[in-house]
Amino acid sequence: MVNKSALWLAMTTIGFANTSQAMSVEQRMAAMEKKMAQMESQLKHAAAENRQLKSYLAGQAQSVQAAPVKQLEDKLSVISQRLETDKKAADEQAKKAPKIDVSNKGVVLKSADDNYKLNIRGYAQADSNFYADDAPLSSGEFDKFLIRRARLTFDGTLFKNVDFRIAPDFGGGQVRLFDAFVDLHYFTAASLTAGKFRQPVSLERMQTATNLTFIERAYPAQLAPNRDIGFMLHGAIAYPGYKAQYTLRPVFKEFIGYEVGVFNGVRDNQAVQNADRDTDNNKEVAARLFSHPFMHSGTALAGLGLGVAGTWGQPQQNALVSLVSAGQQAIVTYNSAATSSGEQYRIYPQMYWYWKTVGIMGEYLVSSQNLYNAGLNKHALQNNEAWHFNVSYMLTGENNSFFAIKPNKRFDPAAGSWGAWQLAARWSELNIDKSTFQNIGSVANPYSFASLSNSIRNAQSWALGVNWYLNDNLKLMTDYEETVFVGGAAGNTDRTTEQAVFSRVQVAF
Repeated sequence: MVNKSALWLAMTTIGFANTSQAMSVEQRMAAMEKKMAQMESQLKHAAAENRQLKSYLAGQAQSVQAAPVKQLEDKLSVISQRLETDKKAADEQAKKAPKIDVSNKGVVLKSADDNYKLNIRGYAQADSNFYADDAPLSSGEFDKFLIRRARLTFDGTLFKNVDFRIAPDFGGGQVRLFDAFVDLHYFTAASLTAGKFRQPVSLERMQTATNLTFIERAYPAQLAPNRDIGFMLHGAIAYPGYKAQYTLRPVFKEFIGYEVGVFNGVRDNQAVQNADRDTDNNKEVAARLFSHPFMHSGTALAGLGLGVAGTWGQPQQNALVSLVSAGQQAIVTYNSAATSSGEQYRIYPQMYWYWKTVGIMGEYLVSSQNLYNAGLNKHALQNNEAWHFNVSYMLTGENNSFFAIKPNKRFDPAAGSWGAWQLAARWSELNIDKSTFQNIGSVANPYSFASLSNSIRNAQSWALGVNWYLNDNLKLMTDYEETVFVGGAAGNTDRTTEQAVFSRVQVAF
């Protein structure tokens, strides 16, 4: 377009030059102005066409580029929508997925809504018992290593307000069911437990075996009932201004706690496995009231707990069980045909006090029962007594507790930390009623429910202990316990003093 305009301009210029000689000056000037106006118009027209061409070419280029960009944008939009949909679906699935937690407290599996839960825990205790003297093997007092306990505990929740526990034990070379119960807790002030569990009597027996201050429990725990089968109502009342917290079993953490239940009934020191069956129609009532009167006071008495427990029943010719020493040798053995028949009751005041590094526990028990010989049809009222008092101190500054001790620093020699160390001392005593040894037969055919030639009338024990908490899961214990007996040997003499060293390696999770 531009080349044609230039050619035409050149030709008209030449033509104008050929005719200019025949024209006057005015004519030539007018013709030149006319030609210049034509040239300006043509130049403007050429510039407009040039601009149109450039615009057209630019539009074509943009159109070529815009097509694939638009396609990419559409694809990205589809992918983004799909990812958002998948994310929402994944979030919904995560909300419904069960939760699994593994820690030093065991394995916990929970539903997304927390209505269902299973907590798997366990512990094992490897013990050694060594004695100062070499008594006959028949006495049971011989040096040995043993697995004292090896227990699994399955705690669960169903429908949020129904809890259960199943706890088998594999220690001592036998399988025994320690706990199997369900607890309905729609109200913190009134929950209902049914199944096999601890009777609400002994304070030391309510202390979990992993939290014991000494390797073996004191004498009152032997006269108190252990596990039994029955129903129990229990609840907690909070300190004014606070809210009570539910626990699967009463753990003495509230202002006032109560327990009252009806059970088959068990005899003093009856083995756990023998509580799975009953032998008569009569049942036993057990109850406890426990309080922390100064909790939340901010004073040294805030950790003081006071309680009283008791049982009452009327067993019918129930078999009697031997009592044992701290060294697990039989110290009271009832004669054949001796049973417990008639009214039986226990009265059990108890207390503990924990403040900073110091801990104290004390219990006293009276166990009254009617001893009976069916062949002679004779009774003897037996009132046995037992008590203990122990004190403990945390050398490494941790808070002492009825519950688990938490080391401030776990054992780590490289870091210069040595876990938690505890010292403990205990005095414990057992008195057997003299009626146990009296002759209820005749001069010709004497009979007593136990004989002083193999059963003691009194046992006094003192013990010292050192406990090392390496971390939350590992605990080492060493105790020295010495027991002086009255009676229990041939010729109604006193049995040899028992001197024993116990040790334990405990792992719990």
